[in-house]
Amino acid sequence: MYDTLLQLPLFQGMSKAELSEVIEKVKFHFLKYADKEILFSQGDVCGKLVFLLSGDLVAETTAPCGTFSFEEVIEHPTIIEPYSLFGKSQTFKSTYTARGDVGVLTIDKQYIYTELDRYEVFRMNFFNLLCSKVEQQHEYVWSIDAQQLEGRLIHLVRGLCTSLHGVKVLKVKMDDLANLLDDTRLNVSCVLNKWQEEGLIEMRRKEFVFHDIAQLRAI
Repeated sequence: MYDTLLQLPLFQGMSKAELSEVIEKVKFHFLKYADKEILFSQGDVCGKLVFLLSGDLVAETTAPCGTFSFEEVIEHPTIIEPYSLFGKSQTFKSTYTARGDVGVLTIDKQYIYTELDRYEVFRMNFFNLLCSKVEQQHEYVWSIDAQQLEGRLIHLVRGLCTSLHGVKVLKVKMDDLANLLDDTRLNVSCVLNKWQEEGLIEMRRKEFVFHDIAQLRAI
């Protein structure tokens, strides 16, 4: 149990004595999910800390307008949407589906107030997670290059990512993508085909697969 908690971001740095107290007072739920089983859907209430212990998840987010969605692979170990526990809309922002067999640990939100908040290391880890999310959004806002279509397209995809690692899939019609970028369908198609020839993306019917966002950012 100690080893399990220490691999999770919120518990890293806690002493053995502190972890012993946490194990005694906090109720942990260990859950298993089979391949393609949905863990949480976009819009579901987020009332617990969710840690991905084993396996990978596919996170898919659908835009409010319904014209496009974005899909990415979430690798373990990680925490799922800690920022959705608080704020105006305390709901999951994406739908999470198991990719193979998946192991998850959950902790009810109430324990953050009653037990976990007592530990300074836990508080600092939680604050750092939230601050990292804000910094990521700040970087995204100020990285736009409005002059070039390639820059606007990379900016769009980067803004939809929760991390720069793993495969990303943008599901959208070419016409709708052109409208999002305020450009012509032909120009957008030329950029995407150029990237495909360079091995940066893979074009499918109404889908664009990005294998390495870091490479695109280097353009």
